[in-house]
Amino acid sequence: MERRGRIPVARFRTQEGKTRSRSRVRDPDYNEQDPETDLFTLLEDNIALKEENKALKIEIEDGKKAQTDLEEEKNKVCNELSDLKKQQLGNETQIKELTTKLNKISTERHALDKLHKMKIDKIDDLEHELQALQEKHKLLAAKPKPTALVHSAPIASPGLSSKLLKILPTLTSTEMESIVDVEPTATLPITSDLVERLVDEFQTLKSSMNAVELQLYEANEKIAELLENQHHLEEENETMRTENTNLTKVAKLLTENMKESVETSKKMEAALIKLKQRNDELNARTRDLTDGPPAPSPSPTTVKANEEFEQIKEEVESQNRDHNERIVEMKTLMEAAIEKNTNDELNTFKLKVEILEEELRKAIARAEHAEIELQKYKKSNSNISTNSLTTTFAQTEPLIITPTPTTTTSTETASATAPIAPLPPPPPPPPLPPPLPAKLIYNQKADVMPGGGTAFSDSIAAHTLQREKIIGTVKQQVQGAATGLDALVNEFKSGRVTLRRNRRKTRTNEALQEMFQVLEISQKQNRNSKICINMQF
Repeated sequence: MERRGRIPVARFRTQEGKTRSRSRVRDPDYNEQDPETDLFTLLEDNIALKEENKALKIEIEDGKKAQTDLEEEKNKVCNELSDLKKQQLGNETQIKELTTKLNKISTERHALDKLHKMKIDKIDDLEHELQALQEKHKLLAAKPKPTALVHSAPIASPGLSSKLLKILPTLTSTEMESIVDVEPTATLPITSDLVERLVDEFQTLKSSMNAVELQLYEANEKIAELLENQHHLEEENETMRTENTNLTKVAKLLTENMKESVETSKKMEAALIKLKQRNDELNARTRDLTDGPPAPSPSPTTVKANEEFEQIKEEVESQNRDHNERIVEMKTLMEAAIEKNTNDELNTFKLKVEILEEELRKAIARAEHAEIELQKYKKSNSNISTNSLTTTFAQTEPLIITPTPTTTTSTETASATAPIAPLPPPPPPPPLPPPLPAKLIYNQKADVMPGGGTAFSDSIAAHTLQREKIIGTVKQQVQGAATGLDALVNEFKSGRVTLRRNRRKTRTNEALQEMFQVLEISQKQNRNSKICINMQF
């Protein structure tokens, strides 16, 4: 044996002895032949335990950091929840204020309606009374004018005089007595002043009625704006409620995971304390071995018994280690299989499914709304197309075919020989460009039949083909000449390019995504920490 400093180094040691000394941890036996080899193994075990202790300290620090991060995120989530609750309360107060305003405006509107009806009734009564007065005035004008006042039945009734008193508050009682006599025996001379005053009153009533109608219109506009604002605020409130429910559910899961992480950290601290105690014990034993007296030389029988005992002990320890490793592996597999079916994952999946269901409902509602609008648009287009067809059929001119000089005789003979068949109803034509000159419309030579003439239907078909060709060439020329927006419009009309509306990507809330990520990270950390605790060093 050689000594380098204070650490003993064995000269004649095999590889098996080295691996055995590194792998096992056992108490020293002072009755062996070479006590320095046991001291060397103890030092190696001490170094290995120190390394494991450092690794555990690092893991515990990482767990503490993760715990602090989780607490910070939890505080952030709590702050967001409080902000959302405040916003919800503010929205509710705004909705209450809007409802109170709506109720006030509705009451004012009812009062204005009542006033409007009262004014209309008054105007109708005054119109009737004016008509009666005009008729009486005509009758009086037809009769010969006496020198004195006509003493007859009174034209104005007491009801009319009371109404005039209510309508004309500016006039004094003396003026009213001069206009209308309340006494039935007195006479009422119908003068131009009275008629003018009644007309002025009628005009004032009409102006007041117009003012009331204006106020009603403004009130209706305000009510419509308030209803739109209320609908918008209700939608925002619903979205905020859904986000609040989702955030509260995820926050509950986060709190449960935080509790689990706290428990695992406590277990890790307990395991660290045990390892420290074991390390201290091993350090004390090494000090005793280095400083104490040399052990006496044992007898050969005791040496053999000790060797057999050590072999049996090593076999038992190796079996225990294998069993512990298998148990840890089986536990990890069981935990992985259980965690796949745990309530946490089920809750997360349920939350995700609920969010997706809400998004699906919104998408279905949008699709139904779009289908209804599409049907309305189709109906309006069909009505427009029928109107345009009627106008085009009314404005179309009769077809005029201008044949070439070579085909004049053939067409004349065809018209003389073949009877003109009734044409089928033409299909609805597409929107055409302005009409071209007659020379461009038809310049094709008619195909001569074996009988000596051409059919009228064949000539019409040739005419339509030639017309379509000419229109296509003109469109191509226009498209070649067009640039910029005109070219884009022509491409859209031709059908080569179509604008496809992208679907709305329903975005999940960023806070929810972050919380789900934090949940996954915390679950992984809890699993790793549980595996480290279950390992028996």
